[in-house]
Amino acid sequence: MLAFESALARAQAEEGLIPEASAAAIVAACNSLVPDEAKLVAEGKRSATLAVPLVEMLRAEISKSSRDAAGHAHFGATSQDVLDTAMALCLRTCLEEADRSLEGAVRGLAAKAREHAATPMMGRTLMQPALPITAGFKIGGWALALAHDRERLAEAQEGGLAVQLGGPVGALESMGAKASAVRHRVAMRLGLADVPAWHVHRNAWIDLLDRIGQVVATAGKVALDISLMQQPEVGEMLEAPPRAGVGASSSMPHKRNPVGCVHALAAATRMPGLLATVHAAALAQHERALGGWQAELAVVPDIAAQLGSALDFLDGIATSLVVDAKRMQANLEAQAPGAKPAQHAAEETLAALSPYL
Repeated sequence: MLAFESALARAQAEEGLIPEASAAAIVAACNSLVPDEAKLVAEGKRSATLAVPLVEMLRAEISKSSRDAAGHAHFGATSQDVLDTAMALCLRTCLEEADRSLEGAVRGLAAKAREHAATPMMGRTLMQPALPITAGFKIGGWALALAHDRERLAEAQEGGLAVQLGGPVGALESMGAKASAVRHRVAMRLGLADVPAWHVHRNAWIDLLDRIGQVVATAGKVALDISLMQQPEVGEMLEAPPRAGVGASSSMPHKRNPVGCVHALAAATRMPGLLATVHAAALAQHERALGGWQAELAVVPDIAAQLGSALDFLDGIATSLVVDAKRMQANLEAQAPGAKPAQHAAEETLAALSPYL
């Protein structure tokens, strides 16, 4: 939020809307202010936004050096401008980490798929034995889905991670003819897309959150496959080699629970409900939403948290997935003696992965 206020003051000074001295004082205060978090929360409840008490604290900090400059802080902006932009900045940091994790997961799983391109295993449909496939085909399919998710997520960030600057009704009326120039300067300083105010038309933002949800869903599907194959009576894969204390049961010493899969599946189970809130909140009234935007704001950190759980799981299996080729062969022979998988399928999947490696 303070990064937004600092960038706004600089941009307005550069466009001649506020004095350079005021901008300097505002920037200095943004750098020195340590917000009182308890007061921020308590006062935020009174105004239904954290931006109001933050701006009050900022103006008080600026007044220590210049009362005139304090009056120029937050000029022409509104609380939703501050919070939407701040949320985009926070989510961008998360997504930078996500991109690195997804790249590692795709590369790690692709390597495992190449290793087992010819390892036969039973394919399963409707939870029953079907026709044989190879482990490389299955694992390569996971990698390819994640590669596509990573690509779509990067595409959505181009428009979804955008500066929000519209003022009270989205028209930036107090900045006059300089409005679009100020917004552009703020966007460039913060490294966000420059788009008209999206206070109520949140399509690009919602699309970005949906694509985060798809990453979590893909990780959940991978976790479900692995957890089913990790059952001892199947025994075809492990999410990682056994380690003391990992996956232990409080009452059954013989058990080894797939804890990475647990976290990924819990995240995938929670995500649809979080996204349902986002979509319900999209029905905004007129030029500023009442309740909907605020409901969305509360669930975005949770959406990021579920993405984090999914990425932790993917980071783990990218380097630690265990494939038991002998058990796969034994299970296949028990159900379909002598059956041979279609080798070309794994080769096609690996070829499709090559642009992402």
